[in-house]
Amino acid sequence: MPIVKYKNQSGVTYAYEQTSVYDAEKKQSRPVRKYLGRVDPDTGEIISTKGKRGRPPKQQGASDGKAGPGDYKALYQEKCAELDKVQKVLASANTQIEQLNAQVIELRAICSSIRDKITSIKGL
Repeated sequence: MPIVKYKNQSGVTYAYEQTSVYDAEKKQSRPVRKYLGRVDPDTGEIISTKGKRGRPPKQQGASDGKAGPGDYKALYQEKCAELDKVQKVLASANTQIEQLNAQVIELRAICSSIRDKITSIKGL
């Protein structure tokens, strides 16, 4: 009993179990297909759609350290860690900006004192 997979126009793959039944009246064999469910594009497993609505819960397996699409708690923790890194970089950039602004104020003061001295020399 082979399993046949069909992909429709929207890209969803469906799985069917196909058997042949002999039709004695026409003296020909006819294919009989039994619907099994949808095929998960990530794992290739057949997800039964009979009796239940929605996808069955994923079984906890070996984790590779990254959060899967349904693991919201781990995904939240990952994003919080990324946010902390970005906030640290932003804080260091803000301190650099403050230091540079202080230097600009000092240089403006120096430039204005130089300008005042030049104007006083020209005025003599």
